[in-house]
Amino acid sequence: MDCMNNVSVSIIIPVYNAEEKIDRCMRSVFSQTFDNYEIILVNDGSTDSSAEICCKYAANDTRITFIDKENGGAGSARNAGLDVAKGKYIYFCDIDDEMDSNLLFKAYFAAYNNNADLVVFSINRKTVESDTGEIISEKTIPQRSEAFNEKEDFRKNFSRLYYEGVFFGGPVNKLFKNAIIKRNNVRFPDLKRGQDEIFNLLYYPYVEKCVIIPDVLYTYFSYDEKSKNKKYRLNYFETTTKTYLRTFEELIKAFDLTDEYTLSKFQNSFVYSMENSVLLAFNPVEGLSKKQKIQFIGKVMHDGYVLPKIGEISHIPESHIKFWQLFSAGDPYTVYKFLRRRLTVTKIKTHIRKAIRLRGATPL
Repeated sequence: MDCMNNVSVSIIIPVYNAEEKIDRCMRSVFSQTFDNYEIILVNDGSTDSSAEICCKYAANDTRITFIDKENGGAGSARNAGLDVAKGKYIYFCDIDDEMDSNLLFKAYFAAYNNNADLVVFSINRKTVESDTGEIISEKTIPQRSEAFNEKEDFRKNFSRLYYEGVFFGGPVNKLFKNAIIKRNNVRFPDLKRGQDEIFNLLYYPYVEKCVIIPDVLYTYFSYDEKSKNKKYRLNYFETTTKTYLRTFEELIKAFDLTDEYTLSKFQNSFVYSMENSVLLAFNPVEGLSKKQKIQFIGKVMHDGYVLPKIGEISHIPESHIKFWQLFSAGDPYTVYKFLRRRLTVTKIKTHIRKAIRLRGATPL
């Protein structure tokens, strides 16, 4: 099971309406200095020419498997790839991103030399303006060299590493062991958004050996607010936020993490999540009236999962104290007024910064 057909790494790449991005991504895959890999391209119901482009790649390279399926989201596409993956290790790449030429070489040998269940590495994040394609910011998300050779050591350090950003995020900066995924039926949940982080949380309980390397091996392209407005819709709270919080709580219990640090960090995360959830009402794509926004905020505040937990929260981020006071008081109208006023100020500041940047000036 560990090494079917002697393939070292299966690269699983979901594809959805990416006709203009496929070639860039595939060039980065073919540039790898490590060559014992297979590529699984999963077309997730694209309506453009993505499927045809993927078929051409598959026809010209025996290492490529092409899967064509109905649209179900990136998680569903990755699951389809997992069903046929033959590699000892699994790597998930996003079609609009780029792999460093040494990614597989460095990640695989870090795993191989340590018999690791998980390898984590650094990434470079570029933010793109949707309208122009211009790179408006760039940031490296660094890791440092660490190794955990026992399950208890991994679990003892988990909270620290997670909240420092080492384990947080999607799977693109991680190498997973295929045998663990198959043996425990670890899968991406049936969600359109946010399934990446939940997959990670479902995988971590089976990790005994983990290696973290500092090398920057992946470039992740994120997009500005216009793109995010289309992605994060009202149902994100119901389908994803609550699923994430519950899954993380289950992980804390499984790892027996009862320390104050873990408790405070989780409660902080809960407060952040509640604010982000009610802010969904202000997404311009939704077009909600004032009354509808207030109703949605009330729905979040009085949700069957949220309401009982409000009284448990004793650790509140300093920057969110006012929000939490209003939220926990239970009046959706006061929360609406508070957030509307703050969003108006933020919008004005954003327009000023953008105008300064476009005219090439440096803000004071």
